[in-house]
Amino acid sequence: MTDIQGLISSLQPADLAVLQERGPDQLLDRGILDAIDRAAGGPGEGRGYYVVRGSLEPLERRNYCLREDVAAAVFARAMLEGASGADA
Repeated sequence: MTDIQGLISSLQPADLAVLQERGPDQLLDRGILDAIDRAAGGPGEGRGYYVVRGSLEPLERRNYCLREDVAAAVFARAMLEGASGADA
């Protein structure tokens, strides 16, 4: 079972900022995949938060993106943070 809010809270601020800057439809590079895995508990643990986009083969050419509900939560948080920052 995935804990989306727990994952978001566990991401390093810089990694979360990169995700938010690149947009909801981004392809995840190795650095961001590793950051998601770390936030989820270790190597490979983030697999429930990202999915393969496109072909599964060959393995080394797979493209990964955030699961739709994960992307929605990441960008909802960004909008909330932006709205609270606008009042300051």
